[in-house]
Amino acid sequence: MAYKEDLRIIRTRKLLSNTLLEMMEEDSIEKISVIDLCAKAMVNRATFYAHFEDKYHLLTYALEELKDELYGQFTKDNKTNTPNETLKLVVKMAVEFFYEEKGHVSRILINNRNGKVISTVQDSIAQSLRYQFSKFKEGYEIRIPIHILASFIAGGLINSALYCLDNPDKHSKDDLIAYANLVNVDHYFIKR
Repeated sequence: MAYKEDLRIIRTRKLLSNTLLEMMEEDSIEKISVIDLCAKAMVNRATFYAHFEDKYHLLTYALEELKDELYGQFTKDNKTNTPNETLKLVVKMAVEFFYEEKGHVSRILINNRNGKVISTVQDSIAQSLRYQFSKFKEGYEIRIPIHILASFIAGGLINSALYCLDNPDKHSKDDLIAYANLVNVDHYFIKR
């Protein structure tokens, strides 16, 4: 019996999370009411409040799920030979993820520029870069701490992506990938 109850809890949280993210593609979190969210998800308010304190608590839950999805996407094993090849691969995957189907993530970012949303995406990219760059620890002397390098790159990438989203006629997805590919991290990794 407990298993079925747990499964229902998981399904309800997932439904509310997906509904919130779907609604955030059209409106900012500030404009979304719990009443409208519950109506769209076909869940009563008492059920909502049994799982979450408020919409911002749900937002935190939804963003953690999104962060896990992004991290999973960017940490797949790759067959790169150098840190720079790794950077190019992660950047390409990140940009394609943003623009996928005119991007689920892109639409959320366009309407929700609060720090929590942006930092979640940026943290996921940085975490993925740390994971990928750490694979080179044994064969390279690393001149800059990996967490600093990954955070720097992720911040630049997310801000560049936001600029391109705000100015879609100026720069395309391919432009963003090409610009990011000009960054070379190999001089931070000295082969032993």
